[in-house]
Amino acid sequence: MSQLALADIKRYCQAVDFSADDQLLADLHKVAEEFVQKYTRRDLDAEFPGAWPEPCCQAVKLLVASWYREREAPVSDGVRDMLKPYRDLS
Repeated sequence: MSQLALADIKRYCQAVDFSADDQLLADLHKVAEEFVQKYTRRDLDAEFPGAWPEPCCQAVKLLVASWYREREAPVSDGVRDMLKPYRDLS
């Protein structure tokens, strides 16, 4: 289940005035949500069925915006720090 609407992603990426990148943003959004779940080692959809914790959603937006603007950039330490409290290390 997607945690954010494409319109929210577009607004965060400042891409609301055009639709040419909608598919790219949707793809990045999907991958970002998968990354967050893999990084935290948790099934956030099952643990938080109504909505993910806001820091996890913000991490998705940060990832999408970063990947959208800097198509070759690595994941920032800020994203890792934001997700650290939700990471299952057991």
